[in-house]
Amino acid sequence: MPDDPSPEPEIDLRIEDEAWLKDLDESAFLALASTALNAAARETRTGRVDILLTDDDAMQVLNRDWRQKDKPTDVLSFPSDDEAFEQGFLGDIALGLGVVKRDCDTMKRAFDAHFSHLLIHGYLHLLGFDHETDADAEEMEPLETKILAELGYSDPYSLKVEK
Repeated sequence: MPDDPSPEPEIDLRIEDEAWLKDLDESAFLALASTALNAAARETRTGRVDILLTDDDAMQVLNRDWRQKDKPTDVLSFPSDDEAFEQGFLGDIALGLGVVKRDCDTMKRAFDAHFSHLLIHGYLHLLGFDHETDADAEEMEPLETKILAELGYSDPYSLKVEK
């Protein structure tokens, strides 16, 4: 962890699906996102991030077009190109409300904890972390868990989910 605290990440939040605003307003989402990404930046690095809160249909299109998986998903990360990254723009994170809420129900996890976890997960992907191999996951998942613990949230990887 760096000795000098990193400046806080700059966040551009766009809420594309109004259903996100049923329980929380935009300022509450921005506060949750800021808290989560500030904690992640303290353990890694800071930068600018665009966050999109959308619906399952839009997430399915993004997932299909960018990952060749024709189904909605909870979170997608789109790292910036090298030049933009060097200038401080880390990339984009998109979250789909339907999958996020279903996951909360399945995992019996509070919305703020899951939302924060997904943002931290997405942020780490923007920085090049991955979980495609066991070795990659052994680096990324403990870092996520550590950041979440600093925020008072439990280890999401200790939860057993039956599919």
